[in-house]
Amino acid sequence: MVDEKYSPQAEMLMKNTIEDFEEDLREVKATDANLNVIRGIRINIQGKPRRLVDVGDLKKTGDPNKLQVLVFNTDHISLLTEKIDELEFSYEIDGQFINIDLPDPSYKQLMEVVDDINRKKNSASTRLTKAKSEATTRARTALENEFITQGVATAVSRKCASLHEEYLEIVTEMTMTKIKQILGAEYFQKYKTEELDFL
Repeated sequence: MVDEKYSPQAEMLMKNTIEDFEEDLREVKATDANLNVIRGIRINIQGKPRRLVDVGDLKKTGDPNKLQVLVFNTDHISLLTEKIDELEFSYEIDGQFINIDLPDPSYKQLMEVVDDINRKKNSASTRLTKAKSEATTRARTALENEFITQGVATAVSRKCASLHEEYLEIVTEMTMTKIKQILGAEYFQKYKTEELDFL
């Protein structure tokens, strides 16, 4: 069979997609669930609603169950701690810092992290489909312009479809492994029963 350059290019794009997806997943952590809750804090300053990021700097610490907020203006500490009390997180104040102890995230909070993982998965799947369709479209154009034969175009189409399937499976496996890691064994069973039965 004639060597064709369409499917190798599609495969290269698909490999890149997997590498990027792996990188994206590495950054997702279970502690992000509580981080999102803290980020969502709003306080009123002189009648204007302000987000936490407007009044302080949120930092992750070496300990995944601790967060630190550097409050820009110490006058705002009491407003922030009021909101943290509502969330029932324990904390201590150290000068300009509020050191927050994070409880284990709830199933509902972890499901928000899972939703984020699934968004990343969908984005990776879209990229894989695009890599496949770009290669097959270029082969079809080459066939119309008689640069390649029907046999080569068909082979490209088959090869790209098989690559697409293979890489989609990798994305699905990586997604499930990450979700299991985020949820832990017990919650993962719940997730499989409640969510995956509908898929």
